[in-house]
Amino acid sequence: MKNFLNKKYSKLIIIQISIIVLLAMIFIFVNSPFKNLTPSCYWKENYNVTCPSCGATRCVANFINGNFRDAFFYNPFLFILIVYLFLLDLLYIINTILNKKYLKFFYPKWWYVIIYFSLWAIYTIIINILYFANIANSL
Repeated sequence: MKNFLNKKYSKLIIIQISIIVLLAMIFIFVNSPFKNLTPSCYWKENYNVTCPSCGATRCVANFINGNFRDAFFYNPFLFILIVYLFLLDLLYIINTILNKKYLKFFYPKWWYVIIYFSLWAIYTIIINILYFANIANSL
């Protein structure tokens, strides 16, 4: 029984330490002068088109600093993904510790990923249509 618990919790501890280290590295990067070294958006600069990841850096920076409203408006799909992954990790910890399967439907399925990225692509197309329609109206 002791070996089972050690294997079960050692995997959980390794995953959680990895997540904490990753978040610490992101926090340090976001709050350092290195943030200014991030390249500008290739698509926006060369084609004047919004890409699906436009606003991602600002979204993560605002999320890390606790400005959730601003983070959502910079890139709503990335914001939703971050919140989902955080809740999924929390659920994984709870289910591992209690040895239960609470909210099993919340675990990712292949069709969740297809629907999510399809909606993200449709959102990007709509944003670009509205952007170009706004430019056309101003001419």
